[in-house]
Amino acid sequence: MKLQSATEILSKTEFNNQSDWDTYPTVGYCCDKCNQTVSIDFKSLTKHQFSDFSNLNLADKELFKILESKDIIANSFLDFYCPTCKRPVKIYYDSWAGGHHGEMGFTIKFIGH
Repeated sequence: MKLQSATEILSKTEFNNQSDWDTYPTVGYCCDKCNQTVSIDFKSLTKHQFSDFSNLNLADKELFKILESKDIIANSFLDFYCPTCKRPVKIYYDSWAGGHHGEMGFTIKFIGH
């Protein structure tokens, strides 16, 4: 299990409702174990923002707690199992809101896998 900066893995780490709502872009996470790609989009990040719900089993959640002790600062996460090799993956991101026109967005910071 390792932790990497999202900018090392993903081609897009910033999502904003002002610029991404109409085009609805996705970013593909590619599993470095089996090369399966999983799409991450604005809707998925919105659904999981500030949530403490995990898709992982207890043993895998415990493994990520070890990684999280390394000063990961993020207010949201999205976790899943790779559809092909079943490797646990956790996307750490910040959810934010502000601005004059109801602006909100997400900054993907780290990926644990």
